[in-house]
Amino acid sequence: MTQPLTKADMVKGRHYRWKHDAVNTMVYMGHNWSGNGYWHQFERISQPGVIWCEITSRELEMIEETA
Repeated sequence: MTQPLTKADMVKGRHYRWKHDAVNTMVYMGHNWSGNGYWHQFERISQPGVIWCEITSRELEMIEETA
């Protein structure tokens, strides 16, 4: 079993996915301010330029890096 991802592991432009979802690949856009705090933001690889998902640092354990 791999170690959960942390904020330090995240790299802009790399691809990630939810551990339970092999279909939607996300591109990491960074840890950015959005409305009510800082969020890790992702766009879906099929929809560049559109933030598709925002998660907290605690939720990084639910995603994994993918090729």
